[in-house]
Formats: sequence, structure tokens, C-alpha cells
Amino acid sequence: MNLFAITHASSDNILRLPLSADLQTNLETEFNRQEADFFNRIEELLPFCGAWKAEADEAFTIDQFSTLYDLPKAIKQPMSFPLYDKNLHNLSEIKAIFCGSSTKNNRILIQKFNKKNVIETKKYMFFFSGDTFVKSNDDAITIDDNICAAIEPDSSLVFRSYHSVRQVFDMSEYFVEATNDQMAEFANIQAFSIADQAKFLAIDNQFIRKKITEILKSGHLGTLNVQNICADAKKYKVEINIDDKGKILIPEDKQKLRVLLKFLNEDFFESIIKKDLYLSNSKRPI
Repeated sequence: MNLFAITHASSDNILRLPLSADLQTNLETEFNRQEADFFNRIEELLPFCGAWKAEADEAFTIDQFSTLYDLPKAIKQPMSFPLYDKNLHNLSEIKAIFCGSSTKNNRILIQKFNKKNVIETKKYMFFFSGDTFVKSNDDAITIDDNICAAIEPDSSLVFRSYHSVRQVFDMSEYFVEATNDQMAEFANIQAFSIADQAKFLAIDNQFIRKKITEILKSGHLGTLNVQNICADAKKYKVEINIDDKGKILIPEDKQKLRVLLKFLNEDFFESIIKKDLYLSNSKRPI
């Protein structure tokens, strides 16, 4: 078994980790367990849309996933990648580890990694050996008890948590926050009135920018009827203020803005049977 590290370094961004024969056997058993646990819990694979939080038995997939790191080559040609050398490389630069599946050819198993997984000698790590504690003279690493993603032979990425996988890969191509141009597009919608456009455009809050991206992608703002919106807002107890020109005032208060954006993104809904009103934190088309 070969185990690799993905690093933050501009060069040598994939390293082969040297393993003893016993450790290779142990790690293969452990990754087999993690792989089985990851895939056995998946009842439904969903195309990643960014607006849905996966349930315990769901996972996301991105077809033809592309990344700067040549993980398939590492699996097929391990000797073409440099071996970790403590004199040349830094364990704290590692952001993920990966290996090939031993149960499915060309499947790649990925585990996120951060500085908490590094145990350095300067931290005074003690091992209990025999009947006494002894100090380790070498750095060490720990691994998590689960993989965060897998790349299938057809290059599709399978994962549950966007938050976890974005710590390993650049996911901006697949789920982007609103750009400055998109913020300006939102601000210039005829039905909206913004008191301080410069202040609005300078907002860097991740949640707000993501919601604006979702709203613009939906395309429904072009047919926005202010009177209907206000009537629906009252139903869900969402405060909407109108200026003297009949436009919706976009609040400067971020908390109020978050609520308004959730409403405009249709995150509020009425249950079909009991007609109760709810706020959803995720959704996907059916």
C-alpha cells in the first residue's frame, strides 16, 4: 500500500509517505474499514448543487471533477513522486492524505489533514513503554477515523460535507460566492432600493454572498412583484420595508439582510398537510 500527502507547498505538492511493512498492512485494513463505512451509509447520490445539506444516508457527487493535484498518477505511478524527507518537507504543510482503494481499482480515498494531526517533538510527546513514560525524539502524525471524500474511476468526486472537502480542494468552480459584479447586479435590480450602495458592495460576509449567488441563479427576480412579495412576507413574519417609490428597502443591518435573503431565496415554506410554516436551511429541486 502507498500513502500520499497533499501539501500546501507550491512544489512537491504530492509526497509519498514512507511506511514500514507492518504499518502498510495496518493502514490497508483501516482504510478498507473507512471506505466500507463511507459507502455503506450512502443510500442516494445527489448532484452537488450547493443549496442542500446532505442527510446521513446521502452524499454529493460532482462528475468529471478536476483538481490541480494529479492524484490518479500518484496511484498508478507512485515512484514518480518524491518521498517525504524531514529535512526538506514540513509535516504542518500537509492538508490531506490519500491512498488507492484495495477493493475497487482506481478509486482514490481522501482524508483531510491539518496541524492538529501533527505531533511535534517540541510538544513533548510521551509514550508509555514497559512500565515508564519515555519521550519521543521524532515527530509523528495521526490520522482521522473516516475519509471525507473519494474519487471514482470515472473521475467523479463523492463527498458528504462541502466544508470538509473545500479544505482539500479548490471548490470555487462548483460553488462560488457572489462576485463584486454579481453584487452590483443584485443591487441594480429595479425592485430594490439600497441607501448606501458602496457599503452594500463591500459586504464580504460569506453567507450573504452565497445567498445572493443562489438568488441570482434562480432567475426569478426579473419577474418580482413587490406587492405580492410583501403579502407573502407578512405570512412568514418577515419584515419588508418599502420606500416612497414602491421599492423594497434592502436593510443595512446584516441580521435583517440575512432574513430577507432567505425569504427571497424561497427558504421559507408551508407544509403540505398541516400547513405549518417553516424555514429550511437547505433545499434541492425534485
